[in-house]
Amino acid sequence: MLEATIRWSARTLQANEPLIREMVKKKANWALKLAGLDAKLADAIINGLKKLTVEMSTDPAHPVRVKVEEALVQLANDLQTRPETRERVEAIKEQLLDNRSVSLWLDTLWQKGREAIVKAARNPDAVLAGKVGEVLKSMGTTLEKDDRIRIAINRFARRAVVGMAASYGSSIVKLVSETVRSWDARTVTNRLEAAVGRDLQYIRINGTLVGGLVGLILHLLDKL
Repeated sequence: MLEATIRWSARTLQANEPLIREMVKKKANWALKLAGLDAKLADAIINGLKKLTVEMSTDPAHPVRVKVEEALVQLANDLQTRPETRERVEAIKEQLLDNRSVSLWLDTLWQKGREAIVKAARNPDAVLAGKVGEVLKSMGTTLEKDDRIRIAINRFARRAVVGMAASYGSSIVKLVSETVRSWDARTVTNRLEAAVGRDLQYIRINGTLVGGLVGLILHLLDKL
């Protein structure tokens, strides 16, 4: 998320350069304008921000990036250990959800996301050629190069699986058991055929032959 935020900041900065220059021009006093320093000041601000985003993107040990990561770790710890932090975050969430503009924005995001998923499902070959493909490729490249992210994702996956097993293990077992118990013979046969394929016919034949032979041997032993 931090990587994505840095990239988004760089794109937003580039797209809004004229707006930043106009803001600096409006805020600059007459002396700066008279000396033509307002444009240089705007250039210095934009170039400084660009340099900051590039350095944060390429240097995992950048001081600003480290500070942000430390703040996120502290926030995560406070959310787990401090009720007042949880209450404050919960209040902010409720305010956002109650805001009509935010609700409309979320609805728009959902509609666009749903349309994109449906469109991608109808044309799977085009998925990797668009923005989704670029995101997946970027994620893959980052995972290959950044050991910290790989370790973090692996740790998260292990904790998530263990947590789900501990919290919902009995419910999952119950759901699977009840689902399988509700299947009739035809459903079980169809699912086995779908999973095993043509080999199921050989399994049936072998089972019949082996069962017949065992029955015959037991019958002979009984007679003897």
